[in-house]
Amino acid sequence: MMSVVFAFFSVAGAWLTWRRNPSYSGRFGLHVLLVIVLSVAAVLLLIFAAVDFTSKLAEPWAMGIMIALPALGALVLIFIIQSVSTPPAARLNEAVPASVEVVHVHRSKVAPWARILLGLTAGFGLLGLVVPDPFNDLFYVFGGMTLFLAVILLPVMYVTARRFDRALTVLEAAPWVHWHYTPEQWRQWVETQFTRTVAAPPTFIVQRDWKKLAWPFALIAVGVYATAPGSRLFQTLYIVGTCAAIAGLVYASVWDERRAPAKARARRLAAAPDAYFGRDGVFCDGVFTTWLGLDTYLVSATIDRAEPASLLLCFEKTVVNPYGPSTPMSIHHSVLIPPGAEADVARLQAELSARCPSARVALG
Repeated sequence: MMSVVFAFFSVAGAWLTWRRNPSYSGRFGLHVLLVIVLSVAAVLLLIFAAVDFTSKLAEPWAMGIMIALPALGALVLIFIIQSVSTPPAARLNEAVPASVEVVHVHRSKVAPWARILLGLTAGFGLLGLVVPDPFNDLFYVFGGMTLFLAVILLPVMYVTARRFDRALTVLEAAPWVHWHYTPEQWRQWVETQFTRTVAAPPTFIVQRDWKKLAWPFALIAVGVYATAPGSRLFQTLYIVGTCAAIAGLVYASVWDERRAPAKARARRLAAAPDAYFGRDGVFCDGVFTTWLGLDTYLVSATIDRAEPASLLLCFEKTVVNPYGPSTPMSIHHSVLIPPGAEADVARLQAELSARCPSARVALG
């Protein structure tokens, strides 16, 4: 059942995300929908067949198969959805020349997540061993859920990171424009960006916006009390634990946002003083952003005349909400324009206008 729900949410979220993409077309959308529906049906049939098959096996074998198969089915569905729902124009160029070594910018970020998820799984398991009955079952449930997420998310994260690393390697090898800054130019630009981001107001204020969490918490409580097995005590503890985890994530997000300007400043100082523009996107400040990604795409490109002059690239990122419409979020990247770069800016005007026809490109 969990795999069915997970697959449904993945399909719905991917569809809502892709529908907002400027590369969307109705004909291709129907093709994507047909492939996804057939894939989900095939996975469900395989699971039903496995249920019948495992009924004739010894219990350890049957349990192992029924645990592994839903995770494998979810992985297959995610990769199929990613593949077929990516518009042709948004597909990355991964044709890395044989003599060029692939960078590890994105894959290096997967290892911390692996340590976090596997550490949480081990922690919940240890708590399950030391906490007395019946409360230890709660920790086993959370441990199992965390392990299930790790088995699904880590392979997807690694494969996706590898694709982005290959595309970034191609971009750096043959860019439209490559700007290299002197150490002094880079330090001054980093301090300018830090000053501007510190002055921006926070997006979520706990004292003002805490009521936004009441509705999701109420839905969780109603759903658990109505459908979850176990005693009322177990259900209540499960609800409290889940809501506490969500509240903790929200607080962590608020805390992280407060630290974001300083973290961005440190990241930029550690990054190479370069900016690369190419077919698939822009790489600057240690961040690779695609022009026409599945969930992130360029909306506008203008020039910020405030000293020092910079390119202002505005992207829209679609945050998937499986329970409702997708939520758009604006992402702004400022790229310092070095002296004497008029010809480069003119080329970017031409290349971006052709690559992103739906975006407003005004670099003249």
